Amino acid sequence: MHAPLIINPASGRGAGRKLQPAVSRYLAELGLATEVRWSRTPGDVAVQVRQALATHPDVVIIVGGDGTVHEAVNGWMQAGGGAPLAVVPTGTGNDFMKMLDTGSNWREACRLIADGHNRQVDVGRCNDFYFANGVGIGFDAQVAMQANRMQWLRSNAVYGVALLQTLLLHHQTPVVRVRHDGVVSEGPITLIAVNNGRVEGGAFVLAPTAEINDGLLDVVVARGMSRLGILTLVPRVLRGTHLSKPGVSFFRSSRLVIESDSALPVHADGEIRYTNATRLDIEILPARLTVIA
Repeated sequence: MHAPLIINPASGRGAGRKLQPAVSRYLAELGLATEVRWSRTPGDVAVQVRQALATHPDVVIIVGGDGTVHEAVNGWMQAGGGAPLAVVPTGTGNDFMKMLDTGSNWREACRLIADGHNRQVDVGRCNDFYFANGVGIGFDAQVAMQANRMQWLRSNAVYGVALLQTLLLHHQTPVVRVRHDGVVSEGPITLIAVNNGRVEGGAFVLAPTAEINDGLLDVVVARGMSRLGILTLVPRVLRGTHLSKPGVSFFRSSRLVIESDSALPVHADGEIRYTNATRLDIEILPARLTVIA
């Protein structure tokens, strides 16, 4: 099998670089001849995926975390698709693998790639970029910004520390307008999570009922909350029981528009896309992404 192996050496605080020899050897044992390619700068994974697809491979394998997957999905969609994407997880949260219900063990991921079972899953679009797992506006985007700055801390603990820092230093409740399916709502929010997958930040079950092949986005809105309100919400988000909490609303839609007169921080798949957005046009593209899982 012709399989480009695109590696983000910085994923998982360096896990991508350290695991490359073992991943290459194990894939060879499973019958996949890989061509190793290293990402060099932010955005390079998307470029390399487009270049790899142009060679008509059997599969394009990504070694990295959710940020690497985010770039790969954008490259794949920009190229108009082609060979399926496969992921060997080496990230901190590995939310994409949770979305596929495949776990985060890199050896198991390699075995799944060798088995070669293709799946069609939904992919999201926000303005001019694509996303696999979800888009976050407000508090969770600020948490992602804080987490990305903490290269010294490994594991999912980074998100807990980032959450506390955000709570103490960046508590905001901007007024936003949300339009979907003929409904318009306006008011202060703490966060809006627009999800294709269920889990964000490794452990936060923001969209407990989300399905990756239902052609719908699961949208969670936490209206403007105090710091104490956020603290009481977090344990329920970890358990996925927050949708019934006062101040939290939920709906499903294939498309929505979010607008604000304030500058909104926005992440997609944990990657910061905007720090000052005022309009987001978001939709789901059913069964547009081919993956091996």
